[in-house]
This record gives sequence, C-alpha cells and structure tokens, in this order.
Amino acid sequence: MSTSSSGRREPSDRTVQKEPSAFTQHRFTSADGTSLSYFRHGAGPALVWICGTLSTWGDWRDVASRLSPRFTNFVLERRGRGASADGAAYTLEREVEDVLALMQEAGPGAALFGHSLGGILALEAAVRRSPARLMLYEPPFPISQFIAREAVELVRTTWKHEGPDAALVAAQHHIFRMLTPEQLEAFRQTPQWAKQLGMMETFLREIGAVADLPMGVERFRAVDTATLVLLGDQSPQVLLAEPAHALAKVLPHASLRVLPGHGHVAHVSAPALLAREVEDFLSAR
Repeated sequence: MSTSSSGRREPSDRTVQKEPSAFTQHRFTSADGTSLSYFRHGAGPALVWICGTLSTWGDWRDVASRLSPRFTNFVLERRGRGASADGAAYTLEREVEDVLALMQEAGPGAALFGHSLGGILALEAAVRRSPARLMLYEPPFPISQFIAREAVELVRTTWKHEGPDAALVAAQHHIFRMLTPEQLEAFRQTPQWAKQLGMMETFLREIGAVADLPMGVERFRAVDTATLVLLGDQSPQVLLAEPAHALAKVLPHASLRVLPGHGHVAHVSAPALLAREVEDFLSAR
C-alpha cells in the first residue's frame, strides 16, 4: 500500500540519528531471469526488507540503518524500481519469487520484514520458505471487503486522461482513505508526493493484483514461524487494522504490537521506534 506521508502531526524521532550509514548495492537474479537490486549494510544475522507500493528501498534506509550494528540488512529494490529490472508480465507470484531469491541470497537463518504490499509478499514467501522470524507491518489483505475494482479502474482512467497528480489524488480518495483534505493538500507539497507521481504505472498493476486477492487469511494458518504483526493506531480500520488483527489470530505464533500515535508510515514518522520494535522482537528468546 502507500508509503505516503500521513499528514498527521505525529511525534518524530528522526533526530536520534543524523545520517543513515552507507549501504552497498548488489544484484541477484530472480526465478524468471529478472535482474534485481538490493542494498546491504550491517553485521550479524541477515534481515531482509520488502517495501510496499509507491515506495522504494530508500524509504527504509533510515530504519534499516539503525539496526545495522546488530543485523546485516538486505533491502530489496522491488522490480520496476530504480536499478531493478522488470519482467514481461506482472503478477504477485513473480514478486514472491523475488523475495524467495533474495532470502536465498541472504542465506540460512535470515529474518523477513514486509510493509504493506511487501507484507503480502513476505507472508506468501514464508508459506514456501520459513524465515527465522517474520514481521508484517499492515499488509492489506481483504478481510471484510475487497478493494473495489471500480476504484482501481477509476484511478487508471484518471491517470490516462488527467495525468499522475490527478490519479494519485483519486487513489487517496477512493482506495487509501487515510488523509483529511487538509492533510492531502499538505502532502501534495512534499518531495515524497513528487516521487510517487513517477510510480503510478507500477502502483496500478500492484493495487490491481491486491484487489484480486481472495478474501480472508485462513490459508496462512499453517505458517508456524514466530511472527510480529505491527499496526498503527491511526491506520484505517477496514483497509489495514482488520487484516492485522486477523493475522494475529490466525498465525499460530503471532503477536500484535500497536504503534500509538502512528499510522501506515512509522518508518517515516518514527524510525527509531520502529527499529526498536524490530530489534526487540528479533532479540527475544
């Protein structure tokens, strides 16, 4: 889902660390032959990061950097972004294969973190290859209702006829529904909005795939990996809170942590808080 700024005046702890440490770029090849990029930094057990839609690896650089003294971070640049190539035809299955290929690159004992759509990919990958530990931050599985195909097509039509700015506004109104009009207008003035305008094509194919997911999460009941489910208490109920609570009930070894005062983008609004939650979970016996 979106990594857009929430527009809320949430507490920020970005001053804890002045500048994230340097990452090195590496390449690997996925199952369909697509050449993909990831960014690595740190020392210790491997920790693989998968971002959501309208997002790039750089949005997670701050949080991952804070964990680099204890973990070796592998931050995926998902296909169709930055230096990562793209396949001939898009499916979620290809992206799950990308996650599995990066897990293979990271080696045995790697933990896996997925945000939003990245959380969907991470959980689907965990069905096939169990990570050491699994972290899911608000994956938008449909629980009580689907993302409306009509809404996706409205955004697609708006993109074709009115351009990316109008399309991203339409997505905020008809799909995400996270921002007040005042918050949305403030967000439109930020560099993050400008970056997301260039990602509308990948967004539309990804959100279309999410809209086609089956209802519910019962199919994941056999995933017995220790799992942390993260939820911001400012996040919308149907789109994000419902799936978090459902996963916490269905996954046999899951715990739910609520981030007070934050929503879908705690990696932006509270990177030190999110890093502490991840470190505490990975360090627990």
